[in-house]
Amino acid sequence: MFDATLGAHGTYTTEHFVLRLSPRTHELVDALTRGQTEGYDIGELFQAYSTYLHETVHWWQHMGSTAGLILSLAYPAQIYGSMEFLQTFARGAGGVKPIKAWAHKAMVDGKTHSDPVLAAANVAVNNALDISFYKQLACSPKAVLALERTPYFESVGHSYLKTYGETVHAITGSCDLTEGQFPDPGLWDPQFLELQLRRCEGFYHSSRPPYAEVGIQEIFEGQARFCQIQFLASSGGPELLQTYRDQGYFTPVYVNAFELFLRLTGIEWPERHDSPVVGLFLLVCDLAINPTRGFPLDIESFEDFICDVDPGARFTRLCLAAAESPELAQAVQTFSALEYEQVAARLTDRCGYDDPRTGLDAVIRLLGDKGPVDALMEEHRTFAYASVNVPVRVMVSHYIAFCRDKRRRPEFFCWPGIWMAGNNFTPEAGSLFISHLSLFQDRDDTEQIFPRAVRGRSPENINKLVNTFFGGMLVFDLALQWVLEPGPFRYDFKWLTGHSENAGLIAIAKRQFEHFYGLDPDTCIPIASPDTPGAQGPS
Repeated sequence: MFDATLGAHGTYTTEHFVLRLSPRTHELVDALTRGQTEGYDIGELFQAYSTYLHETVHWWQHMGSTAGLILSLAYPAQIYGSMEFLQTFARGAGGVKPIKAWAHKAMVDGKTHSDPVLAAANVAVNNALDISFYKQLACSPKAVLALERTPYFESVGHSYLKTYGETVHAITGSCDLTEGQFPDPGLWDPQFLELQLRRCEGFYHSSRPPYAEVGIQEIFEGQARFCQIQFLASSGGPELLQTYRDQGYFTPVYVNAFELFLRLTGIEWPERHDSPVVGLFLLVCDLAINPTRGFPLDIESFEDFICDVDPGARFTRLCLAAAESPELAQAVQTFSALEYEQVAARLTDRCGYDDPRTGLDAVIRLLGDKGPVDALMEEHRTFAYASVNVPVRVMVSHYIAFCRDKRRRPEFFCWPGIWMAGNNFTPEAGSLFISHLSLFQDRDDTEQIFPRAVRGRSPENINKLVNTFFGGMLVFDLALQWVLEPGPFRYDFKWLTGHSENAGLIAIAKRQFEHFYGLDPDTCIPIASPDTPGAQGPS
């Protein structure tokens, strides 16, 4: 019976876009949500709901923050911009897998980039790898030390450029946006070529820019953990942080960002959950994961692109800016919108970053265009999404809706644990929370993914959404396997259905792959790279 999440109280998975809870957490959250709490321990109920809030914050991070949206859409972007090249490869080389090994062997055998099939293969492989490198670097900046030993790795700046370029291209193309609504990555290449020629640090091969001690993963986890603790304490739980330390809440991944924040600012560990220091830390996290240049605003200084958009670099610079203005350590007293705006303006101005309202306003101004954005937001209202690149359309529409509400109530989304509990809780806060719950989650007795029932959206549209959303994701998954992964295709879709046997779903995924690329994936011949023992070419 209990095939739902058992290894943790809850999880959110980046590439599956799914919030999962343990069976017991499901039961407790449902009881508290329905108001049927008789027979339950009140402390356990709030503990379960704090887990639910923690994982919902992860959904907000991945869907509502700029860096999180880029990270989330980097997965489909690894394939989106390469589809025509993959079709060219399929027509010219037939069914071989992985393309990376075929391209390597072709070059060893003397083919050059003048060969259109090899050129197409190299574009697909390089796009997939460059974006993969970005994901590794954004999550853990120290990954650069290992990537430098990888022959396919060009530079940090190159990986960041390709990821932003391909992802913004996917957003613009999938959402039918018009010129000027978001930046045009096609205009960036000459500027980055100039940085390479000038040998600017981080933008040419073998150059290593300074890297941060923490990346987006530790920032995400620190932010979600302190939001969870603030909710628990505001709901009548322990108010002292030491109690949560004793209970095991501060294992390294959850506290590394906070400890770096304290070290860089020179501030001592605060005693209470509602200390202004905790408020400042959460605000710094919010600013760190919401760069504005490259998306939604155009790049202003190409030389500063890495430190402008890298979450770990932003986090570090914002902490140092806070250290230069020690009075900010006591600035967050009531967790208000005014405090958010005043402190954010001080920190971003000192760092040379855009005020967060600038980025939010740029997104909100797209509304009312009587064109593609309004059409997209009508799809968001009804869930009747056009059946083209549905994952991208869904995520972008939710991002726009999130920006709209965050511009109005920035304090709620920065400090949700404060505003979702105790005397601060209001019907408006509850409505905001419900409006931005995750789209997909499991149930208490299965790993299968279910769409959340949402008021105002018909069951037919909701069911169609989950089918088209994850149908698109399966095609991206198979294409990425085709480009990079050795061996035959894997059809492990238990994460989606909760079942080990998925013959019907596998058949659908294969048909979609064949529709796009003209190949039956089961006929693709696995080959090994020439530098791998036992390597062979296609037979």
